[in-house]
Amino acid sequence: MYRHVVIWRLKDGLENPAAVKAGIRTSLEGLVGTVPGLLRAKVYADAADAAAVMLDALLVSPDALAAYATHPAHVAAAETFVKPFVASRTAFDCAGGSELDELIYERRSIRAFRPEEPPRALVDEVVKAGLLAPTGRNRQSTVVIRLDDPEIREAVRAKNEEIRGAPPAGRVNDPFYAAPVMLLVVADTANDTAVYDGSLALGNMMLKAHELGLAACWIHRAKPEIDSPLGRKILARAGLDGAYEGVGHLALGYAACPLPAPHPYNPARYRAV
Repeated sequence: MYRHVVIWRLKDGLENPAAVKAGIRTSLEGLVGTVPGLLRAKVYADAADAAAVMLDALLVSPDALAAYATHPAHVAAAETFVKPFVASRTAFDCAGGSELDELIYERRSIRAFRPEEPPRALVDEVVKAGLLAPTGRNRQSTVVIRLDDPEIREAVRAKNEEIRGAPPAGRVNDPFYAAPVMLLVVADTANDTAVYDGSLALGNMMLKAHELGLAACWIHRAKPEIDSPLGRKILARAGLDGAYEGVGHLALGYAACPLPAPHPYNPARYRAV
């Protein structure tokens, strides 16, 4: 894939800069689906420099970028909504995928955490990403519970030690690897996609954590935990009635070790029939 980044500086003295920025955004972002090879176009117009506007576009190849430059729809958008209002233009083109490609490729599970707790705003962003994950028939059966109470946290650690048994060779005894944040994902079993919904939520949360510079690890012992008296206590404390299944925990914090190198994936796992 190929990145095409353009920064414009608007002319001084424009009568309505906000309307100009809106026109640039609408016209260029609207080219996706019209110009072949243009995968994404995002216009940023809220920089600290009020006169700056930036386009970040993703295309399939350099040839697609060349075709984009001369495509009638792009030319019309540029002539009508961009060129009459800008004083200067700077462009940068390079090979490279999207930020999502990088996140998916780089994200790794971390099993060693520093003691300092991340700002609550970052934790909330991670949880929000989980709550935005798809759910069966949009029933939103997934619930994320942040475990703050020290007594509950220690009980959860103890229960997970009991469920796990002796740690694998080379692993620390703490089943949450000393993570300062413990998130529990449960899902309402009234929805027959509950476990799948919760799994999607955890996947979203791990990617978001990596984007925010946080470390995360899925701890997979939530089902027997929630099926126990401790689990029922947690659900009650969270104000949840009904039948909920534990899908997984997310250990969250700052990494206390280098990010492991990504493992090569096995392309033979992609089949066609």
